[in-house]
Amino acid sequence: MLVPLWNRTRARPGALLMTLLALMSLGLSALSPATARAAQPRIARIGQAPHLPAGTQPLSAVPADQVLRIALALKPRDAAALAAYASAVSDPGSPLYRHYLRPGAFAVRFGAAPATVARLRRTLSAAGLSAGALSANHLSLDVVAPTGRLETALHTELARVLVDHRAALVNTQAPALPVGIASAVQAVVGLDGLATMRSQRVPARIRRRPLTPRAAAATTHVRSRQVPQACSAASSAAARQGADTATQIASAYRFSGLFTSGDEGAGVNVGVYELEPDAPGDIAAYQACYGTDTPVSYQSVDGGAGSGAGSGEAAFDIEQLIGLAPRANLIVYQAPNSNADTPGSGPYDLFSQIIGQDRVSVITNSWGECEAVEGLSSARAESTLFEEAAVQGQTIVSAAGDTGAQDCLGAGATPDYSPAVDDPGSQPFVTDVGGTSLTALGPAPTETVWNNGGSLLSAFGAGAGAGGGGVSRFWTMPDYQAGAAARLGVVNANSSGATCGVSSGYCREVPDVSASADPNHGYLIYYNGSHSVAGQPSGWQATGGTSGAAPLWAAAFALADAERSCAGAPIGFANPALYAVAASGEGTLFNDVTSGNNDFTGTNHGAFPATAGYDMASGLGTPNVTALAGALCAASLRVSVPRSLESFIHTARTLRVGVVAPPGTTTIVRVSGLPRGLGYAPASHVISGRAGVTGRFTVHVSVTDSDGAVRAGAFLWIIAGRPRVSAVRLSGTRERRPVLTLALSTGRAEVPLTAVRLTLPAGLVLRRGASVSVWSGGRRVSRTLRGSGRTITLSLRRGVSRATVRFTRGALSESAGVAAAVRRRRVSPLTLTATLHDAANVNSPARVSVRPVN
Repeated sequence: MLVPLWNRTRARPGALLMTLLALMSLGLSALSPATARAAQPRIARIGQAPHLPAGTQPLSAVPADQVLRIALALKPRDAAALAAYASAVSDPGSPLYRHYLRPGAFAVRFGAAPATVARLRRTLSAAGLSAGALSANHLSLDVVAPTGRLETALHTELARVLVDHRAALVNTQAPALPVGIASAVQAVVGLDGLATMRSQRVPARIRRRPLTPRAAAATTHVRSRQVPQACSAASSAAARQGADTATQIASAYRFSGLFTSGDEGAGVNVGVYELEPDAPGDIAAYQACYGTDTPVSYQSVDGGAGSGAGSGEAAFDIEQLIGLAPRANLIVYQAPNSNADTPGSGPYDLFSQIIGQDRVSVITNSWGECEAVEGLSSARAESTLFEEAAVQGQTIVSAAGDTGAQDCLGAGATPDYSPAVDDPGSQPFVTDVGGTSLTALGPAPTETVWNNGGSLLSAFGAGAGAGGGGVSRFWTMPDYQAGAAARLGVVNANSSGATCGVSSGYCREVPDVSASADPNHGYLIYYNGSHSVAGQPSGWQATGGTSGAAPLWAAAFALADAERSCAGAPIGFANPALYAVAASGEGTLFNDVTSGNNDFTGTNHGAFPATAGYDMASGLGTPNVTALAGALCAASLRVSVPRSLESFIHTARTLRVGVVAPPGTTTIVRVSGLPRGLGYAPASHVISGRAGVTGRFTVHVSVTDSDGAVRAGAFLWIIAGRPRVSAVRLSGTRERRPVLTLALSTGRAEVPLTAVRLTLPAGLVLRRGASVSVWSGGRRVSRTLRGSGRTITLSLRRGVSRATVRFTRGALSESAGVAAAVRRRRVSPLTLTATLHDAANVNSPARVSVRPVN
């Protein structure tokens, strides 16, 4: 009976799939295993067919000429070695802790072998497909082709189905390749339209009357002038809507201590993962309000995410980072989402490019989907990327989801109330961020688990949501959770090994940490200022969701990376360090959330409840950012040296090398490249002496601990000859109209002069309002004159190596005694004092004798 069916439908692509769906709904198999093996003896399936939610209905075949972009995610060269290195480099107890790979080194060490890539290209070409460029990390190949060719080359069929009143393109068979090459591919990404990433932003309910304004945070912090302050328009809007400005959030979570010390994330690149566009005008309005000039640039992946203001997710993420890490450099990566009816590999390619470029040290993501929809093979392909991020020293934070413990709710036509967690937050090498309701700013803040549902009815209301969390179906419990201190309570009555199918041990638990997410006590953002998105609020508005919690933690990690105590070593994958420091500083590093639960629909018996220590509703808690940054930095071996140094030849100089090691650790410090005359004393970690040569010297410093861990730093030390004051001439004193000229010049190897402070000889005074000219290279250079009387400072704005200073006739006045002495020709030498200041902020005093002449 099945043979005529095959013959009858093979001319229409997708028609067989319709029959397969119908048979699947009856619990029947279209082809027996023996028949399948006979028909396809030389291919191997890759991954699994997509999970079809309950209530899925067949619609139609897919036109053979519809074009899709897919990605073939390749297995790393040595998967076990990569996983081991990613764990070791992130473990504070490992000798390899924070021994990150240099940019560009990953592809050579762990990417797919060139021979494997070449074989895969030949296989695809023989099947009528043309592969695009190999990704930077050598872990994926893009293919853009019509669906007809994809069906033939990948031995599958595609069709449209109806899921939750929307059409989606799916494949009911896992894709396949010849057995000789299939084992090199871990996933084919982009065939399944069900796997659509969802934004984790939840707009606040529209309020019909103003709320009582929220009280500003009571704080004793002395605020720096650099701390971004909300403008009056934002503050007023926040008060009306019961929302918090970035200034209030910074105070509640105690960012302020880092701000006042000058740490605002300068020098740290933060990558922002976005599957939608944002309006530059919205970002500019936010920056204008807070007085920030945070650099924001954009990288387009797979053609980008289109244009317009988006849904507000991208604006939310970017503005959070601007308000909390105002000196960080933001790179917004944008790609198309996998649309239900037009799937694609955009979400995977976006992670691949952000991580593969290795330009950012922190990555924030506020998009996700439940694990069941993602599928295990695609999740494993993602996991390889996140392992790559770990070995490169990149921190990834991801929103835990906004439907509480029921993350698959809304994924199909029939609501799924079973416990589920969100990908990619559930990944072992990602820091998952849950949500709280911030009811009082503090500090310390007052918080409960965010849950604006609690029943089947309230779960679907406006502004409803709950912080995601629970037990993974894919991943076993990682060592940083399984080995966490017992007093944290990571292993508890709600822990399970059943969901991910382990016979002993437990499964990965999320979230790891949390922060404010309740839209009814939400964040204030600026969105849709041009009214381009119809039906949406415009301008300043309250919003929430774990979309706000993720960039908040990303900002905290960016400030930690920039913190001087971290000495330029990125935090990298943070979870092992977070669980380690929490064991000894839970009360000071985290705000422990102990009330509420995230059973969004009320169908899981209140799972999961907040408890003291760790729980699957709030993780370890919310951050005390200033204390936490210091604790994360203190967990590692570090060496600190200046960026550059300048001193003068034959001048005594001392410099202490900063070495920090965990308690009980012995270290060996090596210093090389010092100029002749300078030496290093290991007992005191001090470099001292008098340099006997001029020049530019690169000094290298390394520290090795007893476990073999090595940290290194280098700096430029310029040894310069002293600047000189010469050709001093004083004339015109007999007529009591003195003219003073002098020449300035830098010493050998010295950087340009930027200022000179002169003390005139006794008897000479600068007239009020007089002018002084400065000439360099035959042209008059700009300068600023300050002072009066005998002391004058000239600021040379652009810096000069040689200059002539001339006090023009009439600029100086002299005492009668000087003129009389000159006429009697009994004048003694006069003394001119000059202090020269160069671009390296080094002062050099000089005293010069001058005899008046006529």
